[in-house]
Amino acid sequence: MKKAGDILGDYMRDLHLHMENGYSSVFKSWGKIAGEDMLSHSSVKDLNNGILLIEADHPGWIQLLQMRRKKILKNVQYYYPELDIIDLRFILKNSQK
Repeated sequence: MKKAGDILGDYMRDLHLHMENGYSSVFKSWGKIAGEDMLSHSSVKDLNNGILLIEADHPGWIQLLQMRRKKILKNVQYYYPELDIIDLRFILKNSQK
């Protein structure tokens, strides 16, 4: 019989592996998903209820992202099917600091 600490440790390791292979990886691989030209002007902000929230630093970049919406969504669904991403939303980065 395993100790509670061992079971919890196994669970946390599995959870960490899942996070590395899925959720956090989508943040790290944004350039591969959207295109390297988008990497310096946009980033993944959040993932909630199957919606990937993408932040861009200028309205023009949001427009370009919207033009590539189908391809970006297809890429993210291909690379990360376990995340069940069904849609993309775009927001403008708050430039006030």
